[in-house]
Amino acid sequence: MYLPFSRLALLIGMVWVGLVSTSLGQGLLISSEHDFRHPLPRVMPPIRPGQPGFLYDIAKLEVDASIRNQVAEVQVAQTFRNRSSRTLQVKFVFPLPYDGAIDQMTFMVDGQELEGRLLEADQAREIYQSYVRRNQDPALVQWIGTGMFQTQVFPVPAGAVRTVSLRYTQVCKRQGALTDWLLPLSPTKFTSSPIGEINIRGRIRSETRLGNVYSPSHDLEIERDGEKVARFEYKAKATVPRRDFRVLWDTGDEAVQMSVVSHRPDTEKDGYFMLLIQPQFPEVGKEKKKTGKNVILVLDKSGSMRGEKIDQARRAAAYVVDKMRSRDRFTLINYDSRVETFRSELTSGDKETRNDASDYIDSMLAGGSTNIDGALAKALDFSSEADGPAYVVFMTDGQPTVGEKNGMKIADNVKRRLNPQTRLFSLGVGHDVNSRLLDKLASVCLGQTMYVRPGEPLDRVVSQLYDRIGAPALTDAKLELLVDGKEGRTKQLYPSDMYDLFSGDQLVIVGRYRKPGELKIKLTGNFMGSKQVYEFTGEFADKTGSGRNAFVERLWATRRIGQIIDDIDLYGENKELVDELINLSKKHGILTPYTAYLAEEQTDINDMSRGRRLAQGNLKALAEEAGESAFRQRSFKSQLKSAGRAGDLADSLGGQLNQGMPAGGKGASSGLGQQLNVIPPPPGAPKQADKAPQQAGKARQSVRQIGGRTFFLKGDRYVDSQATAEQIAKAKEVEQFSDAYFDLIEKLGERSKAFLAESTKLLVVIDDKAYVIVPPSPKAETPAKP
Repeated sequence: MYLPFSRLALLIGMVWVGLVSTSLGQGLLISSEHDFRHPLPRVMPPIRPGQPGFLYDIAKLEVDASIRNQVAEVQVAQTFRNRSSRTLQVKFVFPLPYDGAIDQMTFMVDGQELEGRLLEADQAREIYQSYVRRNQDPALVQWIGTGMFQTQVFPVPAGAVRTVSLRYTQVCKRQGALTDWLLPLSPTKFTSSPIGEINIRGRIRSETRLGNVYSPSHDLEIERDGEKVARFEYKAKATVPRRDFRVLWDTGDEAVQMSVVSHRPDTEKDGYFMLLIQPQFPEVGKEKKKTGKNVILVLDKSGSMRGEKIDQARRAAAYVVDKMRSRDRFTLINYDSRVETFRSELTSGDKETRNDASDYIDSMLAGGSTNIDGALAKALDFSSEADGPAYVVFMTDGQPTVGEKNGMKIADNVKRRLNPQTRLFSLGVGHDVNSRLLDKLASVCLGQTMYVRPGEPLDRVVSQLYDRIGAPALTDAKLELLVDGKEGRTKQLYPSDMYDLFSGDQLVIVGRYRKPGELKIKLTGNFMGSKQVYEFTGEFADKTGSGRNAFVERLWATRRIGQIIDDIDLYGENKELVDELINLSKKHGILTPYTAYLAEEQTDINDMSRGRRLAQGNLKALAEEAGESAFRQRSFKSQLKSAGRAGDLADSLGGQLNQGMPAGGKGASSGLGQQLNVIPPPPGAPKQADKAPQQAGKARQSVRQIGGRTFFLKGDRYVDSQATAEQIAKAKEVEQFSDAYFDLIEKLGERSKAFLAESTKLLVVIDDKAYVIVPPSPKAETPAKP
């Protein structure tokens, strides 16, 4: 069987006798009984086994994908558990809303193959609308107008578990140089409790070298098996997915692969773009002995490092020394009140020197004060001797207490002594560090600051850092972007500066473009002493109709917010920066400790004067240079600036505020200290972002993302963040399931379905007109008409 349809992906559903459902690998159980209404389940407080009603949950979802070139062979296994007190008679049903092509579909329930049939869009429309009207449940509105595929009926006894398996072949969508595999996950929110376990595994094989492999939706574990194979994996437990699963990749024969994704929903405004750069350089041969690294490791051994921290510092230093080779040059600096060095100059990383350095490391003892200025001065002296880029790895767990103690003066001293080829990587260990100083050092040294939480293994962080900078690199990298042959048509790129590209270290750049047209990218740099030039062509779209690439805009907004906070922190605030911070947070729902007041129910999000006063008051907390609050603020800011995808970090503070903010209660901005306590932990800590739905039933979410828009809970309804005061005042009320409601679906089509599929009161702006979608008036429960 061959089924062509619009954006390729498979949506799976489970349905009561003859009714419909949802998405690729994810299903729904939908009642077809006509005696009472049976709306789909939502996540709720713990339920009792055998509780009456229409209740089921998804115990497990497993997906295996084998992708070769542009064709994916996918196997899905989804385990449902009947939580009700009666047998459910169900069908396995999925809509077909994406473009592409699927064939070779095979369905099995507990190992038994089921037959199925295809319903065209017109036939399926009647079933969708019938369900929505009869059960007074808007959940299936989003699939009206699509075809469906359904199996024969099978039973699920009370308390029983059924595993539905599906195998299919899928042709993946292409956009420019990127291939795009999409697995819809968001429909799984229709479950009475969070999904017990999600496992998604895939293997991508190519005839040519694989370049970028990137997920705009999820944090994946990616491993490469040679040049032409990559494996990815995603695991989660007790979660309700809030976005579809996507993986993008490109191929080519260049040592550096580049691809661009653009997004321009409004032709009257600047567009957004994301540039992926994946360097994969060959390993340096033994004959290239003059192309090694220059590494300067600076270790804090002041009194506050006693105990486990000094042991971890020794292990971290030993790891770096063990990775040295004869072609590399290095030295060790340790400091307390005084500054000491392993050797008086950069020295070769031969075996004898490494052994001597190991003994030196073992002899380190913690004690004394903290001479940061002196340690950095010595490190910069060494870096001036380097015959190429010098990588300074600087560790500290405290504030300067000896020598120059003013953080900004220390940064000025570093800037004055700085060699253009010096790259400074600062590691702030624990809450007592002067985090503002470390961020200032990163700003002036083309470097990066990493914050190591109390209890987080320092040696692991250092080893991961060195594995990165120890790889072959394109040094002194420079990027040139031309649109239709002209400069100056791009702006606000993040990161804004490039220096070295390390092999295997994917670089994600986001920015804005003023004019659409042909894009020419030129990347230059030095590799093993030779100048290299890499060129790429792409396209900046004039207009993008769908929301498929909307993640690019939100990722740009995430990084821009991080940069704004950094500018305010290091150089002081001004009205323009504060207003931009508020507007970006409001539009994209990216809450920060300074804009969390937006989530308060009593806040008028259009009252900029009051909002500015609140944000300015909260921003005063950036005056703190050290301590837990300062550490959390700057760690959060750093994560925003380097975010690899829009969803995870940008949603984290909002999701955690949702958990702690009961409906009608005080908002998070009742105290900045309280807000800072919910700033998400750095990468590597347990993921919390997807767990907010578990709090449903205890508290209503104060901020939601629906259809690519941000909505704030205000009183008894969610309000579109882009609605003006005038639009709110003139909003037209539309009752769910009325004739006007279904007319609106037909009139607005795809633009309205995500919003009209919500079961709560909602104010949304579509085509500059505001609508208030209200639930139907309560009525006595009576048997629904067929």
